[in-house]
Amino acid sequence: MNDTFKGFFNCSTKEELVLFKEELWRDYPIDCQKLIKRSRRFVSGCYLFDNEWDMEKTQIPVYWQIAEIQWENSPNDDSEWNYMLNRHRFLVDVACAYLLTDEEVYRVYLEDFLRVFLKDNPLNEKTKTYSWRTIDVGLRLVNWIKIVEIHRFLPLFSEALYKELEQVIQQQADYLYRNLSIERGQSNWQVIEIAGLYSTSVAFSRFSDSQQWTQASLFYLEKSLELQVEEDGMQREQSFTYHNEVLLCVLEVCQLAQRSGREWPAKLADYLNKLVTAASIFVKPNGQQPAYGDSDEEDMTGILQYAEALVTKSTNKKGSPNFFAKLSLGRGSFPVENQFLLQSARHYFAQAGIMIVKKAGTYHLFKCGPLGGGHGHDDLLHFDWFYKGKDILVDSGRYSYEINKERLTFKAASAHNTIVVDQQNFQQHSDSWNSLKVATPINQRFIEKNQIYYMEGGHLGYFGLSDPVYVNRKILDFPEGFSLISDLYMCQSSHDVQTAFHFNSVDVRRQKQKFVSSDLEVEIISIDERAQLAIIDTAISPSYNELTNSKCGIVSKKIQGTDSNSYLLAPKGLIQSVKIIPVYSDGLELASSVVTAIKIDLQEGKQILVINQLQEPDNGRRAYQVEGQYYYGRVMVITDSDRVVLY
Repeated sequence: MNDTFKGFFNCSTKEELVLFKEELWRDYPIDCQKLIKRSRRFVSGCYLFDNEWDMEKTQIPVYWQIAEIQWENSPNDDSEWNYMLNRHRFLVDVACAYLLTDEEVYRVYLEDFLRVFLKDNPLNEKTKTYSWRTIDVGLRLVNWIKIVEIHRFLPLFSEALYKELEQVIQQQADYLYRNLSIERGQSNWQVIEIAGLYSTSVAFSRFSDSQQWTQASLFYLEKSLELQVEEDGMQREQSFTYHNEVLLCVLEVCQLAQRSGREWPAKLADYLNKLVTAASIFVKPNGQQPAYGDSDEEDMTGILQYAEALVTKSTNKKGSPNFFAKLSLGRGSFPVENQFLLQSARHYFAQAGIMIVKKAGTYHLFKCGPLGGGHGHDDLLHFDWFYKGKDILVDSGRYSYEINKERLTFKAASAHNTIVVDQQNFQQHSDSWNSLKVATPINQRFIEKNQIYYMEGGHLGYFGLSDPVYVNRKILDFPEGFSLISDLYMCQSSHDVQTAFHFNSVDVRRQKQKFVSSDLEVEIISIDERAQLAIIDTAISPSYNELTNSKCGIVSKKIQGTDSNSYLLAPKGLIQSVKIIPVYSDGLELASSVVTAIKIDLQEGKQILVINQLQEPDNGRRAYQVEGQYYYGRVMVITDSDRVVLY
């Protein structure tokens, strides 16, 4: 490794490494103890991957001595376990534990583990399927370089092992270089691989091919981001986890370029800013990542602070980064003010089809966009609801990528807060990653007027039925703290329609036409009294391999031709009464499948009337008469003091 390489830990002398150690103990003593505890587990032969941003976490410890490790065989019947083992992120913790404690047990473990790994995992056709997958090689290279950074000034292994490591680092970089392609740039894999290749080219610039690797890394990184970063800034795979993994890798390349005084192309800087801006919008007010698509609930604070330190220039910051960001940035002072942890944002990601309304401790996410590939779920018209610091309605998560572990169950529409017709999924999949039929999203709208937010979308996923059904959803979010959902089902014949509400709680009960949760302090009112309400036991997956018991409210309705239903989501006690008001046009009462008028009485006497046109009247749209007053528009909100035409 180059003597002047400052890379990840920002240390190019032994004295600077000692300063880094002192900073960690001084400013992060609790986090240091947690890191040491994790490292002791591995050293003792207990393998549990539960660190922040571990891509596929494990929940049950596996006990193996180094000589017993079966690199290609999963102890939990999930190949992701092996991939986590072979990425070696936990070895960085072990190296840091040695730095923090000077306890020889960590150095011995590193020597023994890496020696056996190198012996058992030469590059061949067999190992390409588990320890030499290109994505895992990319991740492993970054982790090895971090370990070698420490080893320069605090020896972690023998000189003989280090020489072998250097040879394999060079071999791995060449392997990644030879696998680069424009076509592979559509996946997060290639960005992750480029982070490993670029890191090697900077850390080991004396390697004969390092300059070629640098040039190829920047060229293919730009081409990859062209193909997978939407114009709106979202990564194309419809998963916040993989958006953030791509963001993290681009941040690592940016950091290495800055610290080595190398070129950081303007186009890459632009893509980085787009990724960061998108993440700052979709992060929840509590700093958590929603379990959207193939995602876990993760604390985004560290990644967003890492980004802030690298891409912003303000000199008036006073806050300190958290432990994740500190380990990413290394020695030195990196003040932050959490400017990317936005508490308030309203945005429509037009290419991704994701709408976000975030304000005053509340959060709505509404999805009406493309599947995005293998990491996307059947979540068209799904919405998340976060209120006053609590997750209320959630995505069920991903749980596992293995078919025999309910992969398709957690991917299905029924695992989301959306509409299911005739017990059929609106998309069809052949396995964990590939699709046979994908629904087309249409009719997206995102409008704000007078602090009322209007989100809308529909899809054609049920057009393959013998009697096609068009489903459409509108969400109105009101400043008073409640929301109205209006669903439309356009068809000619009879169908069974079910709408799911996945609660982040087991404390849910039915009260007539309501779902009520005392734990979450909310209620959901089904306005159509013809609908049948039920509560079922289910599970959600906050992180990979984890199941948590929960309740799901199901609203069922048998329809004959075009029909609709509406729901109110509100804090308990806010809504005092709800009433359907007849709507007239040209003296004739209109069907509720054409237009509805809903009068909502709130606490303290406030009254709100919502007029919602669901489809065009047969005689053409004219003014609507409600309680003797005339109104013109498709979606209107009327109070004693205001009349708002949203659409």
